[in-house]
Amino acid sequence: MRYDSFVRWAGFIIPNFQERLLEDVGGAEDLEFRKEIFSYINLRAGTPHDVFLLFCHSISESVTENVKVLNGTVNVDLLSNLNNPSDFIDAIKKSCEKYADKITVRPYLGLNSDIEKNINLATMLLESGIFAGIELYGTAFAEKPEKFLTIFKTARKLNIESRIGSLGLRNFADRASILEIVQNLQPNVILNPNIVVKKDNLLIFRDGKILPEVINFLKSNNIRTEFSPAPFLSKQNSDEKIRVIREFAEQGLDFKLCSEDMLFLNKSLSEFAADLCNAGIFSKEEIVKIISN
Repeated sequence: MRYDSFVRWAGFIIPNFQERLLEDVGGAEDLEFRKEIFSYINLRAGTPHDVFLLFCHSISESVTENVKVLNGTVNVDLLSNLNNPSDFIDAIKKSCEKYADKITVRPYLGLNSDIEKNINLATMLLESGIFAGIELYGTAFAEKPEKFLTIFKTARKLNIESRIGSLGLRNFADRASILEIVQNLQPNVILNPNIVVKKDNLLIFRDGKILPEVINFLKSNNIRTEFSPAPFLSKQNSDEKIRVIREFAEQGLDFKLCSEDMLFLNKSLSEFAADLCNAGIFSKEEIVKIISN
């Protein structure tokens, strides 16, 4: 949700919120600020009704955007203040049902891989059958992929999607190590692979072009890529990182656009699509086709 919606839900403002949105998005200070904000959210989400209203505010923003199908990530951390998992699941169900005549909501369970204590809880929540997928972020899944094999196997058993963010892959020394991790976890979706542009040691992109071996890997493993106005794309080489999205289209790779971090970036899917169009990455006709698929 955007900051205005957050204030309506929380009932308070965050001191100096706008001033603390840093230009060095993704830097150490920015990450620390995000942790602080998430602590506000977790503190405020003290009852099932609080969590229900949080979901409602988030879903209503997509309704306003005229989104028809919403793949919305629900972080497992929100359960920390609730009495039991059933309260968490009921809050998700009720919020989806409230807007069922306006939008189809497909909840994805978000799991910060850096917090290992939540792995078993997330696996159990997936078994509830309410989630359309699992989204794994952070860096630990790349550092200790063996710890996450069970939850990915559970996702495959339930025939739901699994997604991983590329941020955890950007510090690897070579491409083979990355492909081995992806091969073992078998995710359906990789989020923001263009984060690793200019990482020459990875041999994934060269001069803004995807190397043939990577193209073949993505196609042979039926991996979809998704791109968002991610904070880590606004740093150095941001123009080239954004233009790589065009390369995915030209190579016939399966890709989609998505939104991310609305609270911090204040950018919807349509605004992101307009940016790509205005920057000359895609024509208006191409953008319409991309976001309609």
